[in-house]
Amino acid sequence: MINFHTDNINERFVKSTVWNTLAHLKVYNIGRWLNKWDIHVWDLKDTNPKFFEHIQTTSGQKINPNMPSGVTGKFRMDLYLHDSRNVFKLRENSDRIQHEICHALLIGTPHFVSGVHDNVDNRFTVNFWYWDRFKYRKFTLSIIDIRKYL
Repeated sequence: MINFHTDNINERFVKSTVWNTLAHLKVYNIGRWLNKWDIHVWDLKDTNPKFFEHIQTTSGQKINPNMPSGVTGKFRMDLYLHDSRNVFKLRENSDRIQHEICHALLIGTPHFVSGVHDNVDNRFTVNFWYWDRFKYRKFTLSIIDIRKYL
């Protein structure tokens, strides 16, 4: 189940991103998978920077609290995203959404972290349409290819 704690984010876009990521990573019963998971979408301003103090990026830098982030545990995912409909912000949001879903799919395997973080350049793209106020828009989503670990 996806719970939104935002004011402006396009919920249909977030749901479509989740569904398309799961479908293209070959999750066959997406509804059942989502029923197990408690996914929370928060505004980026709700990020707790103290939680990320000990975490560094792969290049050794601190996490940027102005960029979308997420935390994935067993059957719970917290996504801290731009609360915006701006297409450039949607691109940043979509990358974080698919990233955390990849972690979720690899929970309980030895590839939980490395299968995602050591694999970020191994991607494939998919296109989907989402509803934005008055019309459908096409979106290209780049997904980390973790299929060999599933």
